Amino acid sequence: MSKIGQELIKAMQEVVDYSEGKVELRTSRLRVVPVCATYSAEEIKNVRSNLGMTQGVFADVIGVSRKTVESWEAGRYQPDGAARRLISVLQKDPNFPERYDIVNRA
Repeated sequence: MSKIGQELIKAMQEVVDYSEGKVELRTSRLRVVPVCATYSAEEIKNVRSNLGMTQGVFADVIGVSRKTVESWEAGRYQPDGAARRLISVLQKDPNFPERYDIVNRA
């Protein structure tokens, strides 16, 4: 019998065992931690400065234009969605860009 056939039989046996009350289902629960609702211009600048990045490099890491970062730091606009999440990750883990080969320091 093929490996897939064996896996299917095993899975079906688990279903039967569960339906007969012989086993409990394994469950896991994840809670997504909410990201900060807003970042002040100063907070964004501090995150970028702590990373030792120019606005251009920070923009490339986040995936936005340099003008967007400039407007965030001037307080004209706020990052939203994925940008906020990435900023929160970078704030908590300044080594993230290097660890995942997003940037290489020369």
